[in-house]
Amino acid sequence: MKKGFTLVELLGVIIILGVIALITFPIINKSIKSSKEKALEQVINNIEKAAYEYSISNDIGYQTFYNKIELSTLVNSGILKDSIINPVTDEQMQGCVLYKWVEEYEQYEFKYEENCSVKTIGEVVLEQFPYLATNGNGCVTLGDNNYSYMGGCYLKSKVIELPDAYGNGGKSEHPTTNYIWYSGFLWRIMGINADGTVRLITDENVTVIPYHESSSNWDDSYAKDWLNNYFYSKLKGNNIIKEETWCSETTNDRYSERTSCTTNLSTEKSKVGLITLDEYNLAGGSSSYLNIGQWQWTMTPYDSSNVWNVYYTGGANNFSVSSPYGLRAVINANSDVTITGGNGTLGATWSSQSGPYILNEDKSVEITGKLNEKATSGEYVMHAGKKYRVVDKDSNGNTKLILDGYYEEPSGTIYEMSYGSNNTFSTETGIGQKLNSDVLNWLTNNNETEKAKLVSNYTWYQNGLGGEIYNYEESLNEENPTRSIQATVGLIRIGEMLSSQSSSILTNGYTTTSNYSNATTYWTMTPYTNSSIAWSVSYFGYAYYADSVSYTFGLRPVIVVNSDVTITGGNGTWSSPYQI
Repeated sequence: MKKGFTLVELLGVIIILGVIALITFPIINKSIKSSKEKALEQVINNIEKAAYEYSISNDIGYQTFYNKIELSTLVNSGILKDSIINPVTDEQMQGCVLYKWVEEYEQYEFKYEENCSVKTIGEVVLEQFPYLATNGNGCVTLGDNNYSYMGGCYLKSKVIELPDAYGNGGKSEHPTTNYIWYSGFLWRIMGINADGTVRLITDENVTVIPYHESSSNWDDSYAKDWLNNYFYSKLKGNNIIKEETWCSETTNDRYSERTSCTTNLSTEKSKVGLITLDEYNLAGGSSSYLNIGQWQWTMTPYDSSNVWNVYYTGGANNFSVSSPYGLRAVINANSDVTITGGNGTLGATWSSQSGPYILNEDKSVEITGKLNEKATSGEYVMHAGKKYRVVDKDSNGNTKLILDGYYEEPSGTIYEMSYGSNNTFSTETGIGQKLNSDVLNWLTNNNETEKAKLVSNYTWYQNGLGGEIYNYEESLNEENPTRSIQATVGLIRIGEMLSSQSSSILTNGYTTTSNYSNATTYWTMTPYTNSSIAWSVSYFGYAYYADSVSYTFGLRPVIVVNSDVTITGGNGTWSSPYQI
């Protein structure tokens, strides 16, 4: 008769099988996990290859900071399938591909990131100001701190206390986290347009010129020409700006708050424009964050030969188009442009965590290399202990800088002097002699090594502006100049970049609110057609063309740095200027 297994034997078998399971299960589990992880690596590799393929047929730029390509973009392009499943979690993957151009290897670096830490300006604005959401027909939800305009949604200063019947008093709460640094300038985020682009406005006038000689038509104005040719061409990474139509609808109401443009949309698109009177008023007018204590043109005509501008105290006035007021540039940035640092605030120190949002460039590292290859107009440079801003670079690779302040004599006291016996700039007499002797020594600490960095025989041009010609191009004419002078130190010309009052002067280094009392009137290189008159830039941002050369004004010296000068540190911002 056949005997069965005893209970003891069965228990023994079970124990043996359990021991085997305890030994083999982790091995099998580890193998399965390893297999899934290898499968995930392959999926990620395929995603990164897809991003590479996408870069071949699409212009993704050559920036050296991380940008991102959404998985949905790769799917919509047909390179990836509709759904990409994570083999480890069995869930759909939601990350993105980060990429940047690596100059050392002259190729792109692609890496998939699940959390997608890089944010676009569109995402940042909606996170910071959720009430700016628009459906293309104005603000989704209107409140005390936003307004609708031409289908978009924009920031306004919240009124805390209304002024009295005479306009005195009143308090407003201004947005303080909408500062942005882009291409050498501090901008303010205004809001989101109907098409999803983000509207930005410089926090300073970038020049001072007449709007036109006789016409208030935007399309053929000097203002449009300067902004879309001279200014736009000097912006780093200007492909982020979308060309738009702009509203230039006439009104005779200084308090106009129209929210649409019915009759006078510009016939030609522009990449750079100006604020309208309606936008200014809707944002809070003189009580808004848009009041910078400077005269500034708007795009809104009063009639055929007069245009509205913002008075330095904040009110609106209409003046002849031949009057020289400030241009405060407005652009519309594509919503997918990358923010690389900052938190939208201002302070004594800017970093990747604090200070203005950094747009479309990496300012988290010290920059080295040739100044003329790295610097762009508006950026800050330290030379011999003095802080300057980059005006422009010439065809020989030299870099023109304007002092971000005024010549002081004695230390701490702004020195003022007359132009001379006439408006002819000369190193032998008058203002030119002062600039190329005492001022030069002050700028360089009388140090020969610092002087050697400057072009000592730079050609300065002195072209008359005024009379019957008010086109800024006459002032900047270098092909057939009225007069040229060889010198080391000169002055800014009317119509040049930064030929206004710098915002970091007006705000004492971005530490206080903008105030015209922080500035002083200073002479320019530009003569008037009458030999006894020269142009000056007033402390409140208006250019005078009827100032007698006998008047006494301040000096904002301009120097030119040799093409071989290199940057040893800094990143070009106000907080960390280039060291040369």
